[in-house]
Amino acid sequence: MSPTTEQQTASPQNRLLPPAFEALWLIGFWTLSRVVMLCLWLALCSFIRNDVNYYALSVTDLPIPVLTDLTGVLVEYPTPLVWLIQLLEWPSGGSVDLYVLLFAVAAATVDGVCCAALHQRESNRAAWIWALCGALLGPLLWFRLDIAPALCVLGALQLMSRRPALAGALLAVGAGFKLWPALLIAPMLGRSRTARRRGAGFLVTGGVLVLLSLVTSGLGRTVSPLSWQSERGLQIESVWATPLMLSRALGATGVDVQFSDFKAYEVFATSVGGWTIAASVVMFILIVLSLVLSAILARREQDQAPGAPGAVPDHEWAVRLAALAIIAGWIVANKTLSPQYMIWLFGPLALVATGLGRTGRAGTARRLVAAGLVATALTQLVYPLTYSGIISVLDPNVGSTMILVLRNLCVITLAVLAWAEAFRAALCPEAPRTCLPLPPEPPGWHCQISDDLSSQH
Repeated sequence: MSPTTEQQTASPQNRLLPPAFEALWLIGFWTLSRVVMLCLWLALCSFIRNDVNYYALSVTDLPIPVLTDLTGVLVEYPTPLVWLIQLLEWPSGGSVDLYVLLFAVAAATVDGVCCAALHQRESNRAAWIWALCGALLGPLLWFRLDIAPALCVLGALQLMSRRPALAGALLAVGAGFKLWPALLIAPMLGRSRTARRRGAGFLVTGGVLVLLSLVTSGLGRTVSPLSWQSERGLQIESVWATPLMLSRALGATGVDVQFSDFKAYEVFATSVGGWTIAASVVMFILIVLSLVLSAILARREQDQAPGAPGAVPDHEWAVRLAALAIIAGWIVANKTLSPQYMIWLFGPLALVATGLGRTGRAGTARRLVAAGLVATALTQLVYPLTYSGIISVLDPNVGSTMILVLRNLCVITLAVLAWAEAFRAALCPEAPRTCLPLPPEPPGWHCQISDDLSSQH
């Protein structure tokens, strides 16, 4: 196995357990936490499977991906994602229950594969952060499609230097699933040969997916997810609905929550239009900032040898921060926010966690990972555990709504921190340095670098 960042920065005498035992601790935690998630689903929130029921019923008798005309089928989703949904129709034999089981098993498998890949290719810390994120979000991880684009983004960020064309292709596939990964190609572009290969991989793969969709389902169905999103209202969990939801919980009149035609709970009030405009303005600012940050990264990029797996060059570290910033900013700026959006953050958070093993990056990684983990934990409290109190028509629960407020504040904090650190890394790359030995690390979860060690350096 190739050396990881931790193996390069920590001497053997600083380990309490050999790598094999570290892997066993990780496997044990992942397995136990997923068993707890299963019990939680069975005991308290089996209703979260309803979305998967909807997928299964929508593709009944449509078992052949790509070749099927998807006009009128799951129009809110891009056609490549519907092709993915169709893959389970044939083995399920038309049984919704079997479809749900296969869907959950597939999602759990992807979850485990991502964790294992991070342990092997990145660091033990990165794998632990992925495992923790899944445990904190809960069983919803297995019953939403968002783990598919999250997998593509994780792969693209890991392979951006070693396999640049494949990294670009993975981002295109991710964008074919959920659109937002398309934003992440911008910070990966540049003047180097490696950057051009990433761009080419993205354009070629994206072009093929669009062409297949146009040929099989037509222009209207190909662009239907864009019109669907633009027509949606203000979802109750979004950052922009937070003031209205809080005032509603505190007894304000004229603020209603209803299940809309867009299959989501939305808030209705006279001021909704103003909040929606504010969201659009911030989204525009986010896009401009993304382009500015990407331009800075492109100007400072240099051709770098891939090096050993796990050794993260300064430019690649800055791109990882940029990806986290763009995703967190997208979640904040969007007028919709569903709990599964937190899955989008898993990969970038795990990759940023590799910085905990390097003196110049430990503080940044510590702040971002902490904010991400807290936001993820609060998300499970919001949905599914206290959601009924938030959407209650007659008596909205103040405590449940306050958890929602705290979660959104954490997401905003994460976005602000990520953007600040991304610009700092892009404008002021680290000077070459020799990593100092790390203090002893407990089994499984490794210690963070102490402040006195940083000051000595």
